[in-house]
Amino acid sequence: MNKYLEEANVFFKDVAIELGNPLDTEHAFRVTVAFFHTLRDRITTEESMHVVSQLPMILKGLYVDGWKMHDAVDRTDTLAEFLEEVRNNSLRTAGRDFGNDQQAIDNLSAVIRVLRKYIDEGEMRHIRQQLPEPIAELFA
Repeated sequence: MNKYLEEANVFFKDVAIELGNPLDTEHAFRVTVAFFHTLRDRITTEESMHVVSQLPMILKGLYVDGWKMHDAVDRTDTLAEFLEEVRNNSLRTAGRDFGNDQQAIDNLSAVIRVLRKYIDEGEMRHIRQQLPEPIAELFA
């Protein structure tokens, strides 16, 4: 169990560093979970399983927590709609974590930069291919 906690701590510490506040791993946690819960509804279940397979154990649990798997993909077409869904997945702290659109984009980009250390480029390409262009650009 300690190994899994350490892996998660490293991940959230890396996200906190990318967010510009290395001591605020709680913020990193909230941003990551909101991102995971939004992303998983916009890519196929099969693709999500590929993503999950590459994550550290505790992050796997966070990704799937509360997930109602379904074959239909939520078709969010614009970046604004995607950001709104991220905020909806972080209701309690949405204003603090994803205030304006640029802050939300910066925070999501920080999570994606850290995810690149865990998810191989082929998988990142598959994720991008399943998203509308404005959202896929976050992964570029």
